[in-house]
Amino acid sequence: MKKKYKCKLLPYTKTKYVSLLNSNQKTGWGITAFDLPKAWQVTQGDGIKIAVLDTGADLDHQDISENLLQGINLIEKNSPPEDDNGHGTHVTGILVASNNDIGMVGVCPKAKVIPVKILDKNGNGNLFLVSDGIRWAADQGVDFITMSLGSPMKVQSVRNAIIYAQSKGVVVFCAAGNAGMTKEIFYPANYKETISIGAIKENFKRADFSCTGMNLDFMAPGENIFSTFPNNSYATLSGTSMACPFAVGVAALLKSFVKSGNSNLILNTTEDYRELFRKHSTDITDVDLTNSKFLEGFGIIDPRKLMNFCE
Repeated sequence: MKKKYKCKLLPYTKTKYVSLLNSNQKTGWGITAFDLPKAWQVTQGDGIKIAVLDTGADLDHQDISENLLQGINLIEKNSPPEDDNGHGTHVTGILVASNNDIGMVGVCPKAKVIPVKILDKNGNGNLFLVSDGIRWAADQGVDFITMSLGSPMKVQSVRNAIIYAQSKGVVVFCAAGNAGMTKEIFYPANYKETISIGAIKENFKRADFSCTGMNLDFMAPGENIFSTFPNNSYATLSGTSMACPFAVGVAALLKSFVKSGNSNLILNTTEDYRELFRKHSTDITDVDLTNSKFLEGFGIIDPRKLMNFCE
């Protein structure tokens, strides 16, 4: 019998909840701070597929439903990947909420998400299901996989699944974890085959909850992030769980632009993205220059600098 290696959602903070009726379209601070509307003039994520391995998604939410493709529920087989927690819907909105004058708008509002439900209503799951979800998603021909979950325990089957996804040309992003100052970020973010993402505040300082470690890759907006929530509602959450899809959304914008034939930029592998982001990053404002890699990885992924490829 297989040992039940457990994983769970990374802890997050919920500060606000609003209904659709009380929500005109809002632009999140990350969208504004990095001038993403300028990027949208040339790329909005068209033609990109992203697998969100999480608690599922609100399949009928008016702000994301048009950008959802058929997914899978590995918690309750033969059931749709409906979100009974809220976390997966929030992550999905950060990525692909439609630019439709209601609620909010995602980083790549014309990309598509395949919801892969591998966590239950309490945000719990096991790492063998994570492995299955990664392999299933890779076989669907997605461009990216995003995982805002973690465990202090490494399991080889998860790493093998990530390597399998890489062999299919899939780039895997993972949230670093919300345990604050640590020696190691969580798994699977700690695997070198993934791109790991920590969180910053609106003032570009490191979020206090964001994990640290020498395998940390990049930072992205993760505090007080407004996004979709089940039952056609919205919530403001904080966590590296929110930073990870922002980073994936930026990658999707770039990949879409390259796929359109407007650039000679080569983006085929995880290292291609890591190197490109590294060359076009911004330091956190409170960086300790004696230990910056430990605190911020290679810095904040900065779409403003990456726009050079789209002009």
